[in-house]
Amino acid sequence: MVYEKPAVLLSVAGLIVWTSTAWTAPGSATRPIQVDGPPPGHTGGFGEPTCAECHTGLPLNEPGGTLEVVGIGGRFEPGATYPVTIRLRSFDMGAAGFQAALRWTEGSGRGTSAGALSASEPGTTIVENEAGDIHYAQHTAEGIGIEGDLASWSFDWTAPAEGGSVALHVAANSGNGDNSPLDDLIYTLEATIEPEGGR
Repeated sequence: MVYEKPAVLLSVAGLIVWTSTAWTAPGSATRPIQVDGPPPGHTGGFGEPTCAECHTGLPLNEPGGTLEVVGIGGRFEPGATYPVTIRLRSFDMGAAGFQAALRWTEGSGRGTSAGALSASEPGTTIVENEAGDIHYAQHTAEGIGIEGDLASWSFDWTAPAEGGSVALHVAANSGNGDNSPLDDLIYTLEATIEPEGGR
């Protein structure tokens, strides 16, 4: 069954725009886990570092770029699957990458993965931390290309069937294309998503 409901577009610049997204029943298979991009644990959430741990030289969230998430808004339907797209716009972008996680905000599972992630295109993959209790969506070697000033990646999030609020953290890298970690632009985004019928 597919449900059409509005979903908010979240932005590091504070932009709020309503778009339409489809909610589909869960059941898609996940890709095998492979490490092809950044190491796990660089979203900036729950005390993690960001991409700026390696890509240095410029301030975090430098003006002139925008990091957005399309497909999920401030509330989620428990058990529903959301096609999620990360969009990074920046100047002087020669390559780009991202990492994202959705985790419980409270309770005994605080900071661990909430729901399930699955890759929906060759440019993204799902990796896990050493303990196996946090899963991250991130770019692959195939997913560092850009179109003009835009880079985008897609994955699916199947919301947990029950539980409380979920934290979304995303970090993205706008590389200047000089094949070094110097003077790349790093953007971050965080949001809290509540279950329908919850607080």
